[in-house]
Amino acid sequence: MGTQGTQRNVNRTKAIASAVLLIFITGCTNSKLVIAPLYNRLDDQMRGEFHKLAQWNDKQIEHFELRVGTFHVWHRQQELPKYAALLNEIQASIAVRDKTTQKDINSWVDTAESFTQVVRTCHPVNFSYDLMRTLNDEQINFIERRFARERKKNFDRYKSKTPEQRRADRVENVVKWAGRIGFDFNNTQKQMLDDTMAKQISLRKQYYALVEVWAKDLFVIARQQKAPDYEQRMSAQVNKLWTLLEQAHNEQWNANRQLWRGFGYKFEQSLSHDQRVHASNWIEKMADTIQAISNDKPSFKVQNNPAHGCAVDNTVNG
Repeated sequence: MGTQGTQRNVNRTKAIASAVLLIFITGCTNSKLVIAPLYNRLDDQMRGEFHKLAQWNDKQIEHFELRVGTFHVWHRQQELPKYAALLNEIQASIAVRDKTTQKDINSWVDTAESFTQVVRTCHPVNFSYDLMRTLNDEQINFIERRFARERKKNFDRYKSKTPEQRRADRVENVVKWAGRIGFDFNNTQKQMLDDTMAKQISLRKQYYALVEVWAKDLFVIARQQKAPDYEQRMSAQVNKLWTLLEQAHNEQWNANRQLWRGFGYKFEQSLSHDQRVHASNWIEKMADTIQAISNDKPSFKVQNNPAHGCAVDNTVNG
């Protein structure tokens, strides 16, 4: 069904749904020798999540394989060049002190958010509602139980720490991952990050409550497979997950959004000469790596069937 995998993506990378941006913050190097194998295995990770959900028959597996393969080819050829272009734009700006403006930061974030929106639209789950019609009661029950266990585990983990502990962990993780790509926060920047996290309005409890209601509604719809509008209703319900907080707590959600845009500008302005040079060089190399990966020939052969996923626009990539 794929909804548990969708849930995990939203929880972990609400602002960054694309896999390449995940690689960008977690990779220890920007070399193609390291990044390309990670990117090439992303479809295997999606397959792994799919197979954890239920015992699938051969036809259901074939259905999913066509869609995840189509998604990965689309993402490689259609989206990666756009990520590389954004990184090049960022690199050229931060390389020069006082060149970057708040307007630039907002534009970069808007562009990254647009990438996220497109990935959501082209996600394999959006081309699998006919597959969901084929699920039997045992499969649906298994998926529902597993989904509930994951929600409980995540919420219990959240409750196990105080707000101060959670904030300290987040600051530590950001600084740690930055250090792994050779970028060291100074004390002022660490304090800036901590202060911004302290100002952020916590909506995690609200999110978990919203997801509980959303999941109950989802599985009610999932069992109504004979309804003539089944696929449309499933699509509408799944798509609600992406914007639960934005719709239910729009004022606070937007306040957090603006808070982090402001932090982005202040942080860029705080960069020392050495930090600016290192970050600029690193981003430029990452852009080259991403562009090179986008040019690799995929092993999966797309059938150009719109039922399988989004197609590559060859007029964009030449």
